[in-house]
Amino acid sequence: MNLYMLKPRSLKLLLQALPIAIPIALVVSPSVNSEAIAQTTFGQTGQDGDRGRTGRSGRDGQDIKIIVEGKPVTYDLSGTVGEDGEDGTTGRSASSCEQPYRPEYSVVGASGGRGGDGGNGGRGGNGGNATIFYTNIAALQQLEIRNAGGKGGRNGRGEIGGKGCECQETDWRIKYCTLETERRPFNDAKASWEHDSRETRLCGRSSDGFELNFERSYSKVSEYRKDDWLYRRTNKGVTRIDYYTCQRGQDGETSDNGRNGATGIYGKVTLVPRLDIPAEITSDRAAIATAIGKKVGLIKNIWVERSGLSRLLRSTSDVADTYTYLKDTARLFYRFDWAAQETPQALGVDRVEIGATVNVRNETAEIQYQIPGTLEYQVTPDNNLQVVKITGGFDPARVSAFQLQKISGVGTENQLILSDRGNVRELLKDAQIEVQCLSKQSATGVVANDYVKRRSVTFKIPPKFAPSDGAIVNGNTYTLPVGRYCSPWLRADNNAIYEVKINQTTKSGAKYDQALKSEFVVGKN
Repeated sequence: MNLYMLKPRSLKLLLQALPIAIPIALVVSPSVNSEAIAQTTFGQTGQDGDRGRTGRSGRDGQDIKIIVEGKPVTYDLSGTVGEDGEDGTTGRSASSCEQPYRPEYSVVGASGGRGGDGGNGGRGGNGGNATIFYTNIAALQQLEIRNAGGKGGRNGRGEIGGKGCECQETDWRIKYCTLETERRPFNDAKASWEHDSRETRLCGRSSDGFELNFERSYSKVSEYRKDDWLYRRTNKGVTRIDYYTCQRGQDGETSDNGRNGATGIYGKVTLVPRLDIPAEITSDRAAIATAIGKKVGLIKNIWVERSGLSRLLRSTSDVADTYTYLKDTARLFYRFDWAAQETPQALGVDRVEIGATVNVRNETAEIQYQIPGTLEYQVTPDNNLQVVKITGGFDPARVSAFQLQKISGVGTENQLILSDRGNVRELLKDAQIEVQCLSKQSATGVVANDYVKRRSVTFKIPPKFAPSDGAIVNGNTYTLPVGRYCSPWLRADNNAIYEVKINQTTKSGAKYDQALKSEFVVGKN
């Protein structure tokens, strides 16, 4: 039996069955080196297939206006069908698949290309919109409308991938023989042989005339002289067997189908129970000097959404069930009257613009007045007319007109002084000033890289009573004793910031906000 021709598992079983007396030197154990684990690809990977072209979208239906005359008539406003998507193309198979002949490594075939995805179907066209004018609702039964959306195109199909490279030989083994060389002095036949070199190479291959046989029983010894030495080479036979494999290349993946095209939507249908749509006037605006005493009319169409359209039209119609309906056209009137004791010019508001807009809420039209929050007014109905009486107020430019005047003092004596250029305290319903104190130095002297918020204090400034928290108002000058509340952080030469928020509420309830910010060094302002 030739032991060296056995597979590793067969050789192992045979050795277990043999008597222990068998010399170990006669057994050669196959081994797998690091090169046997590595794999090299042969062949060229196949190209992926091409994606199918996406289908073109369908055309939208025509938008039209229809005047119903009571005669049978049909309108086809349907969207057209979307175009089908094209199929993808098949992936290319791997090429140049010649497997190397029994190399000293494992190989794997190149993969096939992936199939091309299918193209998406084209979207169906939307149905056309129809605006229908009529005076007799029963005449709608003579009208057939078809305005469905077109169907989407079918999706293109994905294709299969290409084939990977096949193996001509799935596994093989490589035998390595060892050649050992010894030497002794040429002129001393009694000298002992000493080791010179040892070489392992493929069995059966020779580049120097000394063939390495596969089996140890064919061991060959040769001698030759070189210079003053006699060399002896001995073929030790097969000393290692490596096993290698070929793995076929993977086939390319089958690609995905495209998406079906979406169906187009129904067109909109609008019903107008008259022969025209009234022109709207939805807003008006003018300076007070011009607006006072002028009657203004606003016009607003009230459109509502209804259902049950298929019951109103001929039964063969193909429409959505919902439609838009002109329920009414609102005509609203208002007038601004001046009811204040002083004239607009005396209050400085004659050039201030006022006006109104009309909007629809809960299917009812209503007027929304655009009047600055600094004006006071009352609205009273008078038949089909709303009268807006302006009873007082002041120019909006006067609110939020504060300026930072001065920061002075150290510690508890620190004060923030503001001036109100609008001078509107007594004209307001309420006002308050919030001051936020920030500093880099803490109360214990630790210095931060950036400003840190320390404390906030709010001063209430009523129109007729004394301000809160020690604030003093003298005319349009506001002195705020911030140091009382922020003194631990207001030592001399400290870096500080005041962030000021001023909130003013007018008698009509409108709120105006203003923000100021000042960075300073304590004691140097």
